[in-house]
Amino acid sequence: MKVDVKRERGSRAVLEVEIPVDAVSQGVEAALRRLNQRVEIPGFRRGRAPRTMLERYVGRDAVLEEAVKALVPDAYARAVDQVGVTPITRPEIKVDTVEEGKPLRFVATVDLMPEVRLGDYQSIRIPFQQPRVTDADVDEAIADLRARHGHLVSAPGAAAARGDFVLVKVADLSGPVERFVKGKEYLIEVGGSAHPPEIEDALVGVMAGGRPVIQSGEHTVTVDVLDVKRRELPELTDEFARSAGGVASVEALRDSLRSRLERESAERARTEYEQQVLEALLAGSEIDLPESMVEHEVEHMIADLTETLQRRGLTLQRYYEATQKTEAGLRDEFRPTAARRLRLQLAVEEVARAQQLSPTQEEIDREVENVARGLQQDPARVREWLVQTGRYDSLTGTLRRKAALAYLVNLARGE
Repeated sequence: MKVDVKRERGSRAVLEVEIPVDAVSQGVEAALRRLNQRVEIPGFRRGRAPRTMLERYVGRDAVLEEAVKALVPDAYARAVDQVGVTPITRPEIKVDTVEEGKPLRFVATVDLMPEVRLGDYQSIRIPFQQPRVTDADVDEAIADLRARHGHLVSAPGAAAARGDFVLVKVADLSGPVERFVKGKEYLIEVGGSAHPPEIEDALVGVMAGGRPVIQSGEHTVTVDVLDVKRRELPELTDEFARSAGGVASVEALRDSLRSRLERESAERARTEYEQQVLEALLAGSEIDLPESMVEHEVEHMIADLTETLQRRGLTLQRYYEATQKTEAGLRDEFRPTAARRLRLQLAVEEVARAQQLSPTQEEIDREVENVARGLQQDPARVREWLVQTGRYDSLTGTLRRKAALAYLVNLARGE
C-alpha cells in the first residue's frame, strides 16, 4: 500500500493512500460474499446466487460501494500506523472514482496530536523572593477582624463620610437607575463599591433628613436620607481574642494571625512563582494547536460553567441574559484561555516525558484516598469508579504534571 503524507498548519495531516489492485479485487470479492448473505434473490437460496445474477440484481455500483466501506477504514488505520502519526479526530475522507482492475485512491485529512518543541527549559532561572509578614500586616488583619465583628450604630447629626453607611429610601426616579426601585429602602456603604460610584460619591456629606437629587447616567434618583450609621468596633481585649479568634490573649491572637498570613503569603508566592516558571517554559516552546483541540477544550469550559451555575440554581440561558452575552461570544471569550491551558498542559507533559517523570504507586494511592475522603466513599470503590469512567488516567496525568512542575521550579530556583 502506498501512502504519502503532507503536514499542514494547525497540526493537520493529509494522507494520500493508494490501495493496490489485488487488494481491491479481494475487497470486491468479499463485498459480493457479504451482499449474497444479505440480499434475497428470487429463485435462489440466500448466499447461493451466482455472481452475475447478484451484480445484475443489486447493481455494480452497490458492489463497489460495499467494497469501499470495508477497504477504506482498514486502509486508513494501516496508513496511520505506516506513517507514524497520532490522529485526535475522525478523518475527512474523499474517495476517488472506484474502478475494478485499478488501484483505489483516497485522501484522508485529520487533526494530529500536536508536536511539542521545547526550548532550553533547563536553563530557566528566576529569582525567588521569600515573602515576609510585617507587624503592619498583622495590625491590618486585626483591624479587619474588628471590622467584621463590629456593628452599626446611628450617628445623629453626623455628616456621612467614606466608610459610613447611609440608609435611604427612594422617593423618585426620572428613569431606570441601576439597582434602584421607587419606594424601597437601601443601606449604602459610602465607598463600598456595591452601588454605582456616582451614587456613593453623592452621599458624602449628607445628613439624616436630607433629600439629595443624584444624577446617575442620563437619569436622576431622589432619595430621603433616613439615617447615617457608623461601624462601632469592639475593643481589642483578651475577651475579644477569645470570642473572635478562639485564643486566650491579644498576643496569642497576633501570633495566630501572623501564622495564617505567613501560610497565605507563602502559598500566594508559590503560585505566582509557578506561573512565572510556566510562562518562561511557554515562551521557549513551539506548539501548533489544531483548532479542533481548542474547540474541545472550550466545550469543557462551557460544561464546567454550566455545572457551576446549576449548583447555584441558575441556567446557562439566564447567565447569557444577565451578562448580555451570546453562546458565540462566550466561545470567543473562552478560546484564548482554552488554547493557553492546552499549551501549558502539553509543554509540561513533554517535560515529564523528556525527564521520564511519573508518579509512584504510593502517590497514586494517596491521591485516590484523597478523592475517596472528599466523596466520603470507600477507596477501593472509588478506584474502581475512576477506572470505569476513565478518570484514573486523568488522575495519574495530573500527578505526572505536578512532578514535572516541581522539577521545573527546582531548576528555576537553582536547586
